[in-house]
Amino acid sequence: MPENDVAGQNRAVVEGLYPAAVWRSFAELSAIPRCSGEEKAVRNWIMSKADALGLEHRSDAAGNLVVYKPASAGWESVPTVVLQGHLDMVCEKNRGVQHDFRLDGIGLTRREDWIGAENTTLGADNGIAVAMMLAVLEDIDPSGPLECLFTVDEESGLTGAMELEPALVNGRILINLDSEEEGTFYIGCAGGCNTYLTLPVVREVTPRSELPVLRVSITGLRGGHSGADIHEERGNSIVLGARLIAMIRERHPSILPVDIRGGGKHNAIPREFALDVACTDPVASGPEELADTIAQAEALFRDELEGKDEHFSIRLEPGPEDSTSADARPAVLTPAAFQRVADLLLAIPQGVLGTSRVVPGMVETSTNLAAVTLEGDALKILTSQRSSRDSLVARAAEQVAAIGRLAGASPRFAERYPAWAPSASSPVRSVAEKVYRELFSTEPRVTAIHAGLECGVIGERLGGMDMISLGPDLEGAHTPEERLRISSTESTWNLLRGILREIGRAAGVSAARDEPGADGAAP
Repeated sequence: MPENDVAGQNRAVVEGLYPAAVWRSFAELSAIPRCSGEEKAVRNWIMSKADALGLEHRSDAAGNLVVYKPASAGWESVPTVVLQGHLDMVCEKNRGVQHDFRLDGIGLTRREDWIGAENTTLGADNGIAVAMMLAVLEDIDPSGPLECLFTVDEESGLTGAMELEPALVNGRILINLDSEEEGTFYIGCAGGCNTYLTLPVVREVTPRSELPVLRVSITGLRGGHSGADIHEERGNSIVLGARLIAMIRERHPSILPVDIRGGGKHNAIPREFALDVACTDPVASGPEELADTIAQAEALFRDELEGKDEHFSIRLEPGPEDSTSADARPAVLTPAAFQRVADLLLAIPQGVLGTSRVVPGMVETSTNLAAVTLEGDALKILTSQRSSRDSLVARAAEQVAAIGRLAGASPRFAERYPAWAPSASSPVRSVAEKVYRELFSTEPRVTAIHAGLECGVIGERLGGMDMISLGPDLEGAHTPEERLRISSTESTWNLLRGILREIGRAAGVSAARDEPGADGAAP
């Protein structure tokens, strides 16, 4: 891929960091646009790197890519290890930021022990896995045969893993690098399903063309991952928006919606919400009265979210420019349609639905009210259900669907993915625990995660997989506050190389050389 200014600037940001090969690849990767479903450019970039190393690679119809690294001399008897991560990233930015994710790369920032981005998601989920896998392919340290599996379209529903061609993968030991807490090994994950609701609505044209459209916007919430962060009870912009809608409907019956939208990604707790309204009778209720209601709602919500997510704002401002043109007569929802919309949004559950009876304190089942848009004569809602029990995924999804049907909405289920049940015996887990103790003189945390990992899908498609998931410290995934800890990346790299060496030792080969690796840094 040709050089660009962002790649050069990114390399300057990570200059001097260890492991150099990992950070160099991450800097270059970050400069390549790679939203979900748009991974062609980054896939081509990886294939060019594999070609330069003389390594075989193959792709399937979905776009998943595997690069094969043969065993080092004397390590041919070691079982094949599959390293796995996904190519795509969640593309989120702060309101008002000029950034086109289809064209613009991510510019890196460095502050103390953290790498981040300015006003956009960083893409370390899961770009740091891609960078580590590329560094392993370049590494001169001896190892058994490796297969680096780069999947596509993970963030929008694990699509790549679900459509993975089994013949691409030969190994039956898999190390997934899509976890976000150093020292935590995940051995199980939640399954999930997305439930879509479509509610027909009726509009009517406002009687007066000079009536302005006003926008009520909620911004500044923390957001976060709709699985891993759901237990923190952070503010959900659509939930707050629904409550605000109900207050407006009760106090200002002449104010009706022109547009409603919030959230966007099934796996992100929504951070922003916007409601465009027109006042059909300014004598009965106008902007001043609406501003008072908004101020009261903001104070109420801030009190409820104190200590959790109180740093948000609700603003009243002019609506879109085209709505104030001379011939603009905005089509608003009828009062009856507005009431039905308010009732439905208020009724949809949000958050934790149940905790595990096996792992104390772990969320077992949850649901996320993820996105809402008013499109023509229909309100469209996206929700996401998760559970470590597939039966409870179905139960939660059917609960949301039943609520939708009661309101007159049509439900649809899609993007189902299976849970990954922990195995009672896992050789790769035992190896990882041993190496972690030797490197850091402490015990790792071994648990399951309330999020969808590709391990569940890959394990189901391939069968007989011995799997573990690990990764460095990553905060704020799926939000513009996403950041990656530098020191933790080094520790995770050393752990990964140690695991590969120990797998070789367990297979009977002599210990790997204690020489500097490809970066000239201590292994």
